[in-house]
Amino acid sequence: MTLLDDLLQHEAAPRWNHRAGDGLDDSDRAALAELRLALSRQRIAWVPERPPEQILQWVEERAAFVPSMRARRPNGGAWRQQWSSVPTIAREDLALRPESLVPEDVDLDRMLVYRTAGTTGHALLVPHHARAAGAYLPLMEVALRRHGAAIAPTGGRVACFLVGAQVRTVTYPSLLTFWGGAGFAKINLQESEWRDPGDRGRFFEAWQPELLTGDPISFAELARLGIPCSPKAMITTAVAMSAGLRLKLERRFRCPVIDWYSLTETGPIGFACPLGGGYHIVPHDLYVEVIDRRGTPLPPGGRGEVTVTGGRNRYLPLLRYRTGDWGRLEFSPCACGDPMPRLCDLEGRSPVLYRAASGSVVNPVDVSRVLRELPIVQHELVQRRDGSCRITARLVDPEDVGRREEIELALKQLFGDVSVEVVFDRELGQRENGKVIPYRSELLLED
Repeated sequence: MTLLDDLLQHEAAPRWNHRAGDGLDDSDRAALAELRLALSRQRIAWVPERPPEQILQWVEERAAFVPSMRARRPNGGAWRQQWSSVPTIAREDLALRPESLVPEDVDLDRMLVYRTAGTTGHALLVPHHARAAGAYLPLMEVALRRHGAAIAPTGGRVACFLVGAQVRTVTYPSLLTFWGGAGFAKINLQESEWRDPGDRGRFFEAWQPELLTGDPISFAELARLGIPCSPKAMITTAVAMSAGLRLKLERRFRCPVIDWYSLTETGPIGFACPLGGGYHIVPHDLYVEVIDRRGTPLPPGGRGEVTVTGGRNRYLPLLRYRTGDWGRLEFSPCACGDPMPRLCDLEGRSPVLYRAASGSVVNPVDVSRVLRELPIVQHELVQRRDGSCRITARLVDPEDVGRREEIELALKQLFGDVSVEVVFDRELGQRENGKVIPYRSELLLED
């Protein structure tokens, strides 16, 4: 039997509910090999407040085919001279006008549509390509090497488990063809996903993946359950890892725990400096700015909204895309030796703990899953210490206030018999008083 068959049919395997492959063809794998080489040679800091020439050329080429870019072209097409006045793109553009961001010259046959996890904002549908998803592997290799945890994935062995702790999510085994056919599995620690509660530990112990990825809530649950595994590294995604939890995980699993800054819309942006100096920008072909409310780039050290241009997703080329995260850029040399600029003091990415009336954990991803079916552009959900919840939402149609009961019912499906207050705010996210924080809680991850 093949490795994939062994994962599928293992006696301790979870109740798999999905099938998927990495979708890469030979040309994709060749392109990823070129990316791996470029990452070793082209990760060089750019000049503050001025896009690199390769970014300006890329924008000029794409602007001929992307409606949203054409609409933002400066008078005379002088991108460099007028960069700070180029209108930005926001989540609202992707939520309401996604077709304007997709190039007109691409073959759509290989388009995938991903839903964002919704941990940093209301969930979005994002057009994607398998090659862009595959790019995570060589990009992660950079972070692993910087933390002294280079792995050696090979066919016949399991390279990575993506670990979740959610009420419901897809689970499946697969092979990573760019890593020589090494094994991969998306796992949910939720007890109901397994035939026997003890199978969780037995499955991990049998396969011993070299790398674990997942959000801090899932890793905290992995430690709480006492799962027997010895990864060479753990990469946390979706939200930032607190220093206390990182130290606890490093002691428990005896490996580096690397915080990874990435959005579905943008792909990987940065990884935590091994010396604690912020997040080093990881791709050389992604231009990162920090801007004020008017879209003006701030000088090094200035605090504003993180905005990106470029990327490897052929179906979603980004021009000054506002991530919704706030921080500051530092260009001074880092003691760790990485040459790229650093994003420091990122705001709005802290892990958030919710609990249902029963006391069980509710992951913000679960909340996103039930809310994403509703016509909401942005939201803020707060759980108070007494368990009650308040959600403030901006609707696609501000007059559609009849959705109140529907939103309340959706949340009670997760939280159970708790008080839910629904408030509509048509100006949410459009004021000058700070970013929208979609998930907040008075409960602590250690609770």
